[in-house]
Amino acid sequence: MKENDDIVRILESDEYTTKIKLFFATQSYAEDYDPYEKNTTLTNLNPITIKGYVRDISPEKLYWKQYGKVEGGGKEVICKAKYADLFRNANKIVIDGDEYSCYKEGVGGNAGIVKRPFQTIRVTLVKVDRHV
Repeated sequence: MKENDDIVRILESDEYTTKIKLFFATQSYAEDYDPYEKNTTLTNLNPITIKGYVRDISPEKLYWKQYGKVEGGGKEVICKAKYADLFRNANKIVIDGDEYSCYKEGVGGNAGIVKRPFQTIRVTLVKVDRHV
């Protein structure tokens, strides 16, 4: 499938896109490493910055909880399909200073990647709640 020139122009424009920082990690083993406990240490490396069209998703659209107020929300990112593997393997995703759940965590389907026409993908991310 071919790329659409208008979509490529929008995804490369600074006016419509937002910078997305993708952090990857290196795994290190301490002296007390036990393969049964898998007690390795992950150290984040320098981020790779990509651009994508980002829009907010309200918490009501993502999930609903019966009790109390839930701070959350999410982002929907539309970007080029070549970045799909970066989203799958990222250890940490930061957009506008907020951290979002990663695809590889697999926590209740909090991140999803869907192929879209014209060599694009739609990535749905949920904000990480650090108050738990």
